[in-house]
Amino acid sequence: MSEGVAVQPAELTDRAKRALDRIKEVFGVAEVPAALTRFAQSETGINDLYMNLNRQLQDGKVSKQTKLLVALGVATAVGSPQAVEFFRQAAIAAGRTAADAAEAIHTAITCSTYNAYYRFRSQVPGDLAPTYSEFKATFNGSVFLKPPFDEREVEAICVAVSSVNNCMKCVDGHVNKAKSLGYQDDQIDEIIKAGAAAFAFALACNACQ
Repeated sequence: MSEGVAVQPAELTDRAKRALDRIKEVFGVAEVPAALTRFAQSETGINDLYMNLNRQLQDGKVSKQTKLLVALGVATAVGSPQAVEFFRQAAIAAGRTAADAAEAIHTAITCSTYNAYYRFRSQVPGDLAPTYSEFKATFNGSVFLKPPFDEREVEAICVAVSSVNNCMKCVDGHVNKAKSLGYQDDQIDEIIKAGAAAFAFALACNACQ
């Protein structure tokens, strides 16, 4: 896909430039995605995006590191290469390893596989539902059998990714699993908010490529 016409800094307002600079500073990355410089032609848009990222992807009842893995998973589910690379670098800058980042992507892809399958079941007409409920999801899911990092983080990623992928059955299952591992409702709320902020970031990157 074309990268489009580059936007020169002189074309942006001072407020928009500050928002781009703050994104780099807050997340410890050298550059923001090229698409964001085009999105930044909307001064209020880039400022809202920065404010939401800064508010939702900081330490709270859930750690910033975990939230960045969630964000990376959501960017993967959205299919935004620029957002994936941004959150990969941000997660590493926050102290995670490159292997952790790769496994977060792996987790999101595995989760999305199940989301696609189980979302179909929720869309099947009622008279056919009993037939399809008899079938099993015969996919490999090693991230669930042998989590590559803290199992709670696997579930955090899956809660947010299942929400983005609109799989009600998977949201229900992963929320219940997350709670069984000790997550409280307010922590799950933080995970969903982190995912929502990352979702918007990925959309902006895709829309302005």
